[in-house]
Amino acid sequence: MLDRNPIPLFPLPVVVFPDQIVPLHIFEPRYKQMLADVRTADERGEILPIGMILGEDREVQGEVGCAMLLAKVLDEFDDGRLNIIGRGGRRFRIARIAEDKPYLEAWVEYVDDAEEPTDPVLLAKAVAALEKLVGQLEEVTGMRAEVGSLQNAFQIAQVTGLDLEVRQQLLEMTTENGRLHALCEYFEQIIPLLEAEGKLHRLASANGHTGSHK
Repeated sequence: MLDRNPIPLFPLPVVVFPDQIVPLHIFEPRYKQMLADVRTADERGEILPIGMILGEDREVQGEVGCAMLLAKVLDEFDDGRLNIIGRGGRRFRIARIAEDKPYLEAWVEYVDDAEEPTDPVLLAKAVAALEKLVGQLEEVTGMRAEVGSLQNAFQIAQVTGLDLEVRQQLLEMTTENGRLHALCEYFEQIIPLLEAEGKLHRLASANGHTGSHK
């Protein structure tokens, strides 16, 4: 069902997932105005989410975005700039865009998953593959990412270095098992490449350090 009122759009070259914590620095005048409107609505007891959508400037590239709720204003500067924390909420599909204000607005239809139980075997497989990927990255870079407790595909995707196209595809999928399956396929493709890179890294590190023989 089409939502009755439009929501502000914030096109950025990022893909935000539900429940994702999003730190943002707001400095452009149009987005300062957008935040002012969001906060005014909040003072009236209304919830006005910010439509995070893949794009840039006034160009919208994605059809599905994530309605981010303003969680906290961290800093307000004298020139009107703000540091904020947002939290990803429901996904939406754009029905119509309005350009009457300095920032874009859109009438949206919210997107929900089809009802189906999550396959625990598939979830465990995706988490195990991610942990293996993290281990491979640590071997290559010397740095280890903290994975934590992961309960769904969106949480897994947040800690995975997916490109924007793959992230957008996951956002648009309407089944949890479909997202988990897509992540498993991605890991199956990328892990062998990292394993090969790790072997090259070990060979390079050992070069010249094998000792001398007399």
